[in-house]
Amino acid sequence: MTMHAAKGLEFPLVFICGVEDGLVPLREEGRGCDQEEERRLLYVALTRAREEVVLLRARSRMRHGKQLAPQRSRFVDNIPRELLLESEADTQRRERSTQLSLF
Repeated sequence: MTMHAAKGLEFPLVFICGVEDGLVPLREEGRGCDQEEERRLLYVALTRAREEVVLLRARSRMRHGKQLAPQRSRFVDNIPRELLLESEADTQRRERSTQLSLF
């Protein structure tokens, strides 16, 4: 389901994937980006959860034929730290599991 389609709905648990600079907020070559509209859309997605939200981003992503190492969306910095259970630094400290890659 898209963030647009989630308006007015609620779920116990919400996963928001692709919380990366370039995707949230969406920036595409040749097109403008309305930062405030993108921020509002993320807020809508965050507030659809009754109990828990999980924000995800890729360590590596293929986009337009290029391998990227996307950065976390700048919008995450606006979320109060006390609301975050696990930060990116915590995740990096954990022992990384071995995951197979198709590339």
